[in-house]
Amino acid sequence: MRIKKRYLMVESALPIPDREEFKRQFYRELLLVLGELGYHKVNPRVIRFIGDRRFVMKADLEGVSDAIRATALINRIGEQNTAFYTLSSSGTIKALTKTAPGGA
Repeated sequence: MRIKKRYLMVESALPIPDREEFKRQFYRELLLVLGELGYHKVNPRVIRFIGDRRFVMKADLEGVSDAIRATALINRIGEQNTAFYTLSSSGTIKALTKTAPGGA
């Protein structure tokens, strides 16, 4: 049986300059917030960057509520204070980009 996924449109309060470094730091912060078991339940992946502040994150369906809470709790990436806001969620990336506030 295939594991169902959900896609989340997340916006950062600050611009994201170095995308690869951002992904590494973001996964690290998620692991700290969720713990190892929670991280495995969410199984987060940053799929796509949209502009300089938004990105699409994929999460397992059973852990999507934990992913939304965890991104809201992250307030620091590297040495910068920041905040993350989940704008919308959907079962497909196409539907997510259509329903996201401000378009993509």
